[in-house]
Amino acid sequence: MIYDTIDHIHEYAPLIDHLDSAGEQLHTPWVVGTQALEGMHIRRSEDELTPFSHRFKASKDSVTVHMVLSGSELVATTYHELSKGKKPDGNGHIHIEDGPVAAALTLREGDVVIFMPSEPYCLGIETAGTASPPRTLTIELEK
Repeated sequence: MIYDTIDHIHEYAPLIDHLDSAGEQLHTPWVVGTQALEGMHIRRSEDELTPFSHRFKASKDSVTVHMVLSGSELVATTYHELSKGKKPDGNGHIHIEDGPVAAALTLREGDVVIFMPSEPYCLGIETAGTASPPRTLTIELEK
């Protein structure tokens, strides 16, 4: 996992294929929903946050880039080893139904977190101090 601010995302581009293209999505018109572009699956959301359920997911082969454009949200991770040996669903995601929390981060406006393939995460966790749903951009980068 990489945790930084959006203005530093370009510094990781030499390490991650298509990351420059992900950064360019910040400058495209905002339309809530999911779309596929060459090498990317893009999800723009303004979702309600949900209580933590100990359910994690990981992309089997893709790097997941999650940016908070406004508001804040809690994100949790669990142990990478829990994704080993699990079969992905039709969308290439591995699901872990009852994982312990290995780390938790509060992402605020301008923060980005990058999850490597098979690294389990849970996004959009509700906290007592959350006033309104965050506006987020989540992109899965294909290999």
